[in-house]
Formats: sequence, C-alpha cells, structure tokens
Amino acid sequence: MEALDVLAAFGSTGRVGLLHPGARLREVAAAYGMPWDIGRIDKHHRWPHLYSYGDVEFVVCRCRIISSVTIQTWRGTVELPSQAQPGEVTTLPARLTFAQVADSLAAADCQWEQLKPIEGQCGLRTLPQRVDFTFVTDDGPDPVLHAAGTWAHEHDCMPAAAVDAAFADDFPLEQAD
Repeated sequence: MEALDVLAAFGSTGRVGLLHPGARLREVAAAYGMPWDIGRIDKHHRWPHLYSYGDVEFVVCRCRIISSVTIQTWRGTVELPSQAQPGEVTTLPARLTFAQVADSLAAADCQWEQLKPIEGQCGLRTLPQRVDFTFVTDDGPDPVLHAAGTWAHEHDCMPAAAVDAAFADDFPLEQAD
C-alpha cells in the first residue's frame, strides 16, 4: 500500500477504508478500535466532535454519524488506520506533489477540477465525490500536498432526546477537560 493509492481511492470514493461521511461511529470503532479523541469543534458544545485514527481526522455528529473526513499529509508521512491491528496505524511516506496526485487520480479514472488558487496554496476537487486536495505553493518549486478532505455530509440528525436515549452510555467517552 502506498499513500498515492490511498489518496486516489479517497478522491474517487470519498472513503479511507471504513471512514467516510455517513458512516456510523460504532461500526468504525468495532473495526478499528476506539478513535483518538481530538476534541470539541465548539468549546461550548460536545457535538460535533473531532476524532482521528493517526492522520485521518473525522468529525462526528451528535447522532454518531461521521460528517466529514480529512487526511493530514503536511508532516511528510501519513498514518492510516489498520484493519489488521485495531488501534494501530500504518505509516507511509507522503510528501507528494500536485503532479503526482493529479497523475494518480487520472490513473484511477477519477475526474477533478482545479480550484482557484489563493496566496500560498492551490488545490483540486474530485468529481463527483468532492474531495478537496490542498497544496502549499511556498515550500519549493512544486506544490506539495498539505491535506485532503471531504465536504460536510448533510443528514437528518436525531433530536437531542432521541440521541440521549440511543446513546445513554455516552459512547464514545470524552476525555476529561
């Protein structure tokens, strides 16, 4: 497995293994083990909440549905969840250029469009999955991949009372502040 293969599959499908917008947290945790608790999105509300398996971060709604997934690649390596070893990650080199990612997406028959550049970065968006790949342009002659992520998944969220009844155990537990 190589980082380019994982990213091309992510661009084509919107999935990183079992992680994708619309996935249920319980099913993902059953396969990968408990996610790492990164923290609240809003300091006044527990939900939505940010979790990760290595460098794959995902936002979870109060009804325990994943609403977006992002792969952080700016460190030069990427840690991906391991299905073979729940709770473990696989580390791959990931200092990837725009040309490498674009070629990899093309080889996977994944269509994409270039995004309007802004100072210090450029990007591309896959179609129809709408996975955005963001590249930094001030780190040498070739733009280098910084992150890839999905747009937020819209869904009919359960009312708060139904959530309390469905998840009385407060799964997963939040780390103490």
